[in-house]
Amino acid sequence: MHTAILSVPGDLSAYVGEILQTWGLAMFARVGPDAVGGLDPAEVPVLVCPASAEADGCAEAIVDFARRGGTAICCLPGGELAAAAGLTSEGSKECPLRLRLTDLPAAGLAGELLPIVGRAETYAFAEPARPLAYLSHAARYHGESVGIVKTPVGSGCIIALAFDLPLCVLMLRQGDPARAEVVPEWDGCARPSHIAADIGPHDSGWVPFADLLSRLLVDVVRRHLPAPVPMLWHLPGEAAGLLVYSGDEDVAETAWNDEEMDYVATAGGRMNLYIIPTDTHSTPEDVRRYRRNHDVGPHPNLRPLDGRSVAERLAEFERQVRLFEETFGVPARTLRNHCTAWAGYMEIVEVMERLGVGMDANYFSGTYGRDRDCAPYGGFGGALPMRFCRPDGRLIGVFQQHTHIADDVMFSDAEYSYKFSPVQFEVLLRRAFSDIAAHFHTALAVCIHPSSWVKYSRPQGRALLRQAAEFGLPIWSFDEWLDFWQARDTWRFGDLSWDGTSLTFTAEGRTPHGQLCVALPIHYAGRTLADVRMDAEAAPWRRTIRYGEPCAMVPVPAGKCKAAIAAAYV
Repeated sequence: MHTAILSVPGDLSAYVGEILQTWGLAMFARVGPDAVGGLDPAEVPVLVCPASAEADGCAEAIVDFARRGGTAICCLPGGELAAAAGLTSEGSKECPLRLRLTDLPAAGLAGELLPIVGRAETYAFAEPARPLAYLSHAARYHGESVGIVKTPVGSGCIIALAFDLPLCVLMLRQGDPARAEVVPEWDGCARPSHIAADIGPHDSGWVPFADLLSRLLVDVVRRHLPAPVPMLWHLPGEAAGLLVYSGDEDVAETAWNDEEMDYVATAGGRMNLYIIPTDTHSTPEDVRRYRRNHDVGPHPNLRPLDGRSVAERLAEFERQVRLFEETFGVPARTLRNHCTAWAGYMEIVEVMERLGVGMDANYFSGTYGRDRDCAPYGGFGGALPMRFCRPDGRLIGVFQQHTHIADDVMFSDAEYSYKFSPVQFEVLLRRAFSDIAAHFHTALAVCIHPSSWVKYSRPQGRALLRQAAEFGLPIWSFDEWLDFWQARDTWRFGDLSWDGTSLTFTAEGRTPHGQLCVALPIHYAGRTLADVRMDAEAAPWRRTIRYGEPCAMVPVPAGKCKAAIAAAYV
């Protein structure tokens, strides 16, 4: 049993797969239009159809799949497919919009509206279509229309989305391609924050809206799979959240680096130090000392090339990454640019991919210079790693991890800073961590500069470490987080079978990791999980609550690359 994703050249089907894998629904396959007619709903209960003319072109096969008992999840359906879903298009709908869920409980949300950008349609609907959500204009009362509908078709159903969900997630997380290289008059530097899509009023910055929108798709899929669905948990071990800690060295003395690093290590954490290879006090010997307990990466400085061509900035970026590796004998695995200087849209990420960089940490302060929204997810709404994706649908082999807190932006006396005192920050941080631990189950990534640590941000840095421990959140470096994510990304589920009382499946990956867990629902169809076995041996598992649902966390033993899992429900 698995999920199929309709795939045609140039669509976002690969990004749909990235969404499913990010959240651990690791059993899917991409299929071409010619294969849709042969899908057996007993083996492939759900078909996800990204928006494309080709999807409308094979509408007859998609509708037949639903009639035979399958669930077809379709973005922006047209023609025969829209008619089968009980929809009539009345034209495109102006973005940005808000999605209000009315009959579709979603993980991590409790009444918040989700920003929608990209493409959307105004649809009229007729029975038996049942609205599950509505689209409305941001800060405007009139003009509401259906956002998601569910329509019975034969023995199955069509779930139609009046917007392009994968494109929306891509633009929210990565920004709007049309804004690439747009530099405001008051700034001399192209930055990711200037690419942030226009989402309208900032009423969603306290929730990781891009991630929770992608999770909404995952939940719709798994609720239409006729089995208690396993999920590959997306955090270390059974953790409810994670603090990802880093600092940009900039002009810091080595003693300042040591002070912050020693404190982080004493608190049981690990951090990344990002070093400008052309301007640093750190020697190779210093870096070897740092790496006993922490990680280092490059901090390329492109600011001297402000206003120069994208090609020139890309060349300098590559030169500095290579210089870092040559100087310190350390591979560049994760990085953040000085002042988050950027070049182009995805061009700089493609250079990272070619150089073997696995994770980018440049996206933060999404509303920098645009307004005073200080919520941790403002602008981009991302908190979990996902691969970057080109608008033409090609995934780029670099994970994007947003950085949510930077000390100069939050605490300094600079004009652009929010100027929060340590006492005020304690209040804001407790809200962020409590939301993560209880509702979002995501990462909070921070940048506390060693030079700022010794001058003004030591109290806030210590608060981060102390409160993370209070909430039971691991404190990891970006490199450590990348290790976990790269290993987890190789794992898939297969051979899933459910007979009404026993769930069996295999979990297999190319790379083992000691912090991988499989999450199983405790309750399904009136039955309760009673026993879990791995390779025919009793497997330890612990009951917990995640996204409001009781689940069992089953650890995958360190070093293991394949396991046969059986779960008994009574």
